[in-house]
Amino acid sequence: MIGAGIIGALIGRELAGRGLGVVLLDPEPGRGASIGNAGMIVPSFTRPMADPATLWEGLRAMTGGDPLLTVGSLSPAVLTWLARFAVAARPGRAGRSAARLVGPARTAADEYANLAAETGIDLSVAGDGWLQVARSPAVLRRRLLLARALTKNGVDHEVLTQAELRAREPELGPDLAGAVFFPGDSSLDPAAATRAALVAAELRGVIIHSARVISLVRRHGEVTAVKTDLGEFNATHYVLANGAGPPGGRGVQPGWGWSIDVPAKHPPISTPLMGLDDHVVCNPLPDRIRITGGMRIGGTPEDRHDHAATTAIQQAAEQLVPALHDLCEGTITITRAARPMTPNGLPRVARTGRNLITATGHGTLGMTLAPATATTVAQLLGHGGHRAEVSR
Repeated sequence: MIGAGIIGALIGRELAGRGLGVVLLDPEPGRGASIGNAGMIVPSFTRPMADPATLWEGLRAMTGGDPLLTVGSLSPAVLTWLARFAVAARPGRAGRSAARLVGPARTAADEYANLAAETGIDLSVAGDGWLQVARSPAVLRRRLLLARALTKNGVDHEVLTQAELRAREPELGPDLAGAVFFPGDSSLDPAAATRAALVAAELRGVIIHSARVISLVRRHGEVTAVKTDLGEFNATHYVLANGAGPPGGRGVQPGWGWSIDVPAKHPPISTPLMGLDDHVVCNPLPDRIRITGGMRIGGTPEDRHDHAATTAIQQAAEQLVPALHDLCEGTITITRAARPMTPNGLPRVARTGRNLITATGHGTLGMTLAPATATTVAQLLGHGGHRAEVSR
């Protein structure tokens, strides 16, 4: 297997639990997009990014109108991706796609609770729901329409007025119009979850190598080896779960995002929340608040992009929770990570060769959909109890 983030680690754990011999290859196991994840498990947010509203925001981004939504490259691959995104963003399609993802998303919180019990690692899983707050009444109304559409898929919601919102979270800013609360959403510590997934995989017999993958070796339509800086690895079946990185990932572009960890023994908020106006998420954890945001499609950001993005993210978060201003004056940790984005916003979990399975394209839903993806990959490989021999 190539990739040892939350997706690859949980796939490895699942396959090893079914009696398969598994080797995980990754230059930095447990890092990548997983380490920068917001830590949200959100059936309410399964609507793919490819919809008319996001398309309009993307057009604004190409003119530099929004520091949190930018296009990092106009290479042929990125332009092709953007064109396919525009085709996928037709009215009605996103709602139908969301209906396919809600079921798998709703099982994730229980799976992470099982992972915590298996490893003894505290994942800080909290079932306190998710507040989606808005400054603009128009933005709030649009989110409410989407929430009502999700009701038929079993996603419950509550509408909170400005007064009700302030009563629930007194430290929120005074200029919020209201919120939609999703009681079925959960949160966790993404770093702890990824570490636990790797520990559980190893406990089940998975071998993890810190190896940089150079290429796949193919012959007669099959993968015969993985070439790495540690040499070649051979297996009967291969799984690509390496996010936005090469090799593989055809048609997938990196969607760069940033996370800011702010130490806080007593967070000013008790419920995870997202600002609907700018899509910045604040997740209160036992020892810190994780603030995440930004979406830069394609290319590789430079230091100046990091500064611009994190400044905008921090300002948006402080507008939601003014008390964060003083907390952010101290030592903070900034992480940049690339989410694997498909043009249609849907994960790609399928056989892409005779003995090759690709599991990528989870976008902002990696933590939410990782457990279900592990099960799907196991099903694609079959339910047999034989061991797949892996050699180097």
